[in-house]
Amino acid sequence: MFHLHVFYTAKDQETLNRFYDEVKKAGIIEATHEEEGNIRYEYYFSAERDNEILIVEQWQDRASQEYHDTLPHLVKLGEIKAKYEIETVIEEVR
Repeated sequence: MFHLHVFYTAKDQETLNRFYDEVKKAGIIEATHEEEGNIRYEYYFSAERDNEILIVEQWQDRASQEYHDTLPHLVKLGEIKAKYEIETVIEEVR
């Protein structure tokens, strides 16, 4: 299996909430859940930093996750992240 922690940070809580609402409305989370090789793709709001979301990703293998990054809904996610100036940090979990 292949695991990632992805941290999204916005300038403030309001911006983060608007970002998340647009991601949900665009169907990005649901589309990812339906991808072959996806085991887990969950968003968690930080209890300590009101401008941060953690995404826990679990994939059957690295190839499944890399393919995920090429799909249209991930291109859309990139556009939404740019719109809200979301900073992204990705950590591979071993």
